[in-house]
Amino acid sequence: MEENKEGVECVVCDTAIDPDEVVFTTSQGNPVCSDCVRICERCNENGTSDDDFREINGREMWCEYCTNNYANYCASCEEYSSGDTAYIADRGDYWCEYCTQDNADYCDDCNNYYADGCMDCSAEPDTIHDYSYRPDLIFHTTDKDERLFFGMEIELECRNGRYDPAEYAGRLEEYELAYLKSDGSLNDGFEIVTHPMTHDFFKNEATEFWNTLEVLRDRYRVLTWGARTTGIHIHISRTGFKGGPHMHRFLNLVYSNQGLYSTIAGRESDRWAKFDDVNTAVLDGIDADGYRSWRTVRKFNNKILDGRNSDRYSAVNTQNRDTLELRIFKSSTKPERIKGYMDLAHASVEYTRNLTLQQVKDGALSDTAFIAYIRENGSLYEHLVGLLDQLGFTTVRLNGQNVSE
Repeated sequence: MEENKEGVECVVCDTAIDPDEVVFTTSQGNPVCSDCVRICERCNENGTSDDDFREINGREMWCEYCTNNYANYCASCEEYSSGDTAYIADRGDYWCEYCTQDNADYCDDCNNYYADGCMDCSAEPDTIHDYSYRPDLIFHTTDKDERLFFGMEIELECRNGRYDPAEYAGRLEEYELAYLKSDGSLNDGFEIVTHPMTHDFFKNEATEFWNTLEVLRDRYRVLTWGARTTGIHIHISRTGFKGGPHMHRFLNLVYSNQGLYSTIAGRESDRWAKFDDVNTAVLDGIDADGYRSWRTVRKFNNKILDGRNSDRYSAVNTQNRDTLELRIFKSSTKPERIKGYMDLAHASVEYTRNLTLQQVKDGALSDTAFIAYIRENGSLYEHLVGLLDQLGFTTVRLNGQNVSE
């Protein structure tokens, strides 16, 4: 360190510094001014602006020695961090824990992380049963006298053809709440099939079911809402209806309000959930020239009594011996939305249970009347009311006119 009558000079910029006012010196003892000094936030050693400092964790500046010995470089975000890194096998690089968590998956079979999924260990796990699998049903209820039960099928796709989500979701079988099945309509996924539950049990007691769905969404990032191949079906026990006339009113309500049901369900599908399968052409008359005229009517009785002659891929599939299957819903793993779906199924059955013929003639099966019933029973159907509010059903359309509730 060379001294002159003006003082000492900064080792970087040559600015004169009074010897009595030297505040910073490097580890080699060289003076450095406050503009050129760099302090390592890990070891607190002084360096200069000419030294190789690196930003760590997006907020701290570390010297070259600390960076090389105590920090790790992520090839994904191209930044340094003080945390651990993971080796991404199909990239040949190391990623920080944040990039690994967000953009890679861990294979339990080969104990490696992959960005695009493990191609060697992607076989369908034993936890996924064949489509024909039919276990003994386990009925869940909070009321031993309840006869109205619901079963749900939730279809989902796995990312990159990997079945880690299935290994986790298989825990539902241990809780006797649901089981997993393969489905030919899915590309690389499975469906979660619940055991029969009452409306109250499903919403308020099936805690592990809802917890599992949230983990599948947040940790495993399964594809539901954004996948074209997925849907949700709700089976409604036939024993929960008063009889054929009640089922007729239920079907009439659903099919007469396609706009309402499709909007709440989040989708329309002419392939998987048809609304036109009950429309039948009947002879309306024959004119003087012998030409026949036809009109379209809806025939629900045949659909109820002889489900084999109805379309399985209907908005309501009646081919099952023990259930009516409401097939209209877009898939989701959000508990609030799925509970809204369940509210809709329950409300549709209960609203039509005791309607009289005169009430039906007076418009009781209209969307306005049904929505009014739902809102009057908002404490029972709070999630459905939430969907109605979210979708803007403060007014609805009846016969082409806007009608306030």
